[in-house]
Amino acid sequence: MAQVRAPVADVTREGQPGPPRGLGPSLPFPTDRMHLPSRHRLLQAAAWAALALAVAAPAWQFGQGWQAARDDLQAQARWQAALLRPVTDGNRDDWPAAVNALLDSLPGQDRRHVVDGQGRLVGSTTVAVPWPALETSAPVGTGAQLTLTRSMQAGLLPAALLSLAWLAAAATLAGAARRNLHAAEPATPWARWVFDHSRDGIVIVDDLGTVRQANAAAAMLFGETDSERVAGQPLSRWLTSPMPGVAGRHAVHLRRHGRGGDPLPCELTWLPSPASDGSGPLWVATLRDLTERVAAERRLRMMADYDSLTGLPNRSLFRDRLGQALGRAQRSGMSVALMFLDLDRFKHVNDSLGHDAGDRLLQHVAGTLAATLRSGDSVARLGTAGPGREDPFTVARLGGDEFTVVVEDLPHAEEAAVIAERLLRALEQPFMIGTQELVITGSIGLTVYPADPGTPEDLLQHADLAMYRAKELGRNAVQFYSEAMNERARERMRLEGELRHALERGEFTLHYQPKADVATQAISGVEALLRWQRDGVEVATPDVFVPLLEDSGLILPVGHWVMSQAAEQVCAWRRAGLPWVRVAVNLSARQLRQADLVATVAEVLESTGLPSAQLELELTESMLMDGAAHAETLASLSALGVLLAIDDFGTGYSSLSYLKRFNLNSLKIDRSFVTGMPHDLEDRAIAQAVIALARSLKLRVVAEGVQTEAQRSALAALGCDEMQGWLLGRPMPADAYEAWWRDRLAAPVLQAVVA
Repeated sequence: MAQVRAPVADVTREGQPGPPRGLGPSLPFPTDRMHLPSRHRLLQAAAWAALALAVAAPAWQFGQGWQAARDDLQAQARWQAALLRPVTDGNRDDWPAAVNALLDSLPGQDRRHVVDGQGRLVGSTTVAVPWPALETSAPVGTGAQLTLTRSMQAGLLPAALLSLAWLAAAATLAGAARRNLHAAEPATPWARWVFDHSRDGIVIVDDLGTVRQANAAAAMLFGETDSERVAGQPLSRWLTSPMPGVAGRHAVHLRRHGRGGDPLPCELTWLPSPASDGSGPLWVATLRDLTERVAAERRLRMMADYDSLTGLPNRSLFRDRLGQALGRAQRSGMSVALMFLDLDRFKHVNDSLGHDAGDRLLQHVAGTLAATLRSGDSVARLGTAGPGREDPFTVARLGGDEFTVVVEDLPHAEEAAVIAERLLRALEQPFMIGTQELVITGSIGLTVYPADPGTPEDLLQHADLAMYRAKELGRNAVQFYSEAMNERARERMRLEGELRHALERGEFTLHYQPKADVATQAISGVEALLRWQRDGVEVATPDVFVPLLEDSGLILPVGHWVMSQAAEQVCAWRRAGLPWVRVAVNLSARQLRQADLVATVAEVLESTGLPSAQLELELTESMLMDGAAHAETLASLSALGVLLAIDDFGTGYSSLSYLKRFNLNSLKIDRSFVTGMPHDLEDRAIAQAVIALARSLKLRVVAEGVQTEAQRSALAALGCDEMQGWLLGRPMPADAYEAWWRDRLAAPVLQAVVA
């Protein structure tokens, strides 16, 4: 901006400088109002004239038509009366009939009626006459009278069109007059009004940056009591940054005179003014308070970068901070630890206490993690936070019950394990939700950079793998990442890819393991077990591929295939002359949650012809923990006649409540309680308790993993009903099982038992 001389200021009696001459209320806004031009007056007069003609012209036109029609109608009445007079005078007896005949024969659309001397109707036409109507009469003979009525509706349309035309002309002329008026009115009085009443601050500044005039809104933004205290002051007094040197919009912050707090964020629009006070060019600065906008943007950033439930950084912000932490570690040579924490059995909290309780638990976990990291001695020794960092760690929630912790400036990787253990111990502290005390544990996967190199995505994947390994090892543990875990993950992905085609390629087969009565050893049932083989060679063991089927959702089509194949095989054995045998099929948790499970089982029974009592579905204890969700499904299965069994009883979250809630048929004692029998007194006591419990509830008891005659004898002495294990036979293909079964039926001892 060109440097110009500042205007000379007036001096008050006290010697203080007053507002510069030519300012104040007399800022050069032109206020002389222009006279309205004759063009506007002419247009306005023409508009009023057109409006008057919109009423008068149609009325005159319609009146003229009315008069012409009246003259014509009167002539018609006299002429038609003359025609009727011979009829009424010459034939007095039947003239009404003759009058009607003559009226109907007359031309025209007028309505006609004749009355006699006493006013009685003699003859009439039935022509409808819409409003408005014109009527006239003429005498017919002695005392009789003819009346004609004619509709004038046809004359209304031209009058209406004429009125609309004049109204349109009036509107057009009025619009032209209004536009002419606005074009002639000066803008400056409105500018003065806007200046005084604008909600935005408006400041007029000279070329030296001195405020020449400010409105009330600007004074309020500056923290001043009135605008007169702003005039004569440099604008830079309130700006935290130098004054802009170019026109346009600028983000600035204002110091508020006499008021504390942070500077006020504003948008400054800086433009040259077309007006001048004679001392030099002027500039107009418009100031808009951005406090609400900044707050809204901050809320949007919070929503985009932070978890709404816990207030912790979310996944996107976490990835950004992890990348920054790795960059700082490369420059400093220090280590960065990444921990992936997943709560143990969090789903049961949601299912049993509700999602509100689960949300409160997640908030508690978030606060516990942050507080533990800040208060830990080991963390305090990690070093300073560094510029732009309040803490040398970041706690984030990725979603659900998954949390991550990034700890920077680690001198040794061992420090990370100490911190992770401290976090687990802190989580074990009881937490109250209302009157309910909760104890939660977690599993942590841990990886340390640069010992484990890679991108942020690689490190997150490695920590996730380590966390799953910690859960496999029993939960509530810390597990460091190793390359072997990565190899297992790659192998898992490979197997999962092959599993997706195993069913259509016919690579699944069923093996059958017999069940027998403990006392008589007579075959009482068979369990169908899934195997994955390719060209007769086992691809993977069930404990490897069955969890993959469950996780991928493939268990649904495969489970349906298993149930159908097992049912069909039992029916095939029966058709081959063997006795009916009860077949047990394992049911997965995902199958139990399937909406059409009952319909699927019913379809299998109907399509194969297997009696419902010959099908037994085995469930685990953990599947029944969410009893309310499965109660209706299990009741419907029982109504079909299908038997229900609890597999591996005693190894899950045992609760006696589901034993009486559901219509169960049998319990299977897990092999871990049978292995030590008969010498292990604890195993014997557990088996005895389970058998006694089952008898009191009228349930059958099946012992798994029976391998020796001594175990069978001990179970028989305790009253166990059935057994399953290598003492009877290993799982076999269908044809091998059939041959084995026939050999046992042929044995003399078993023949006597069967008989």
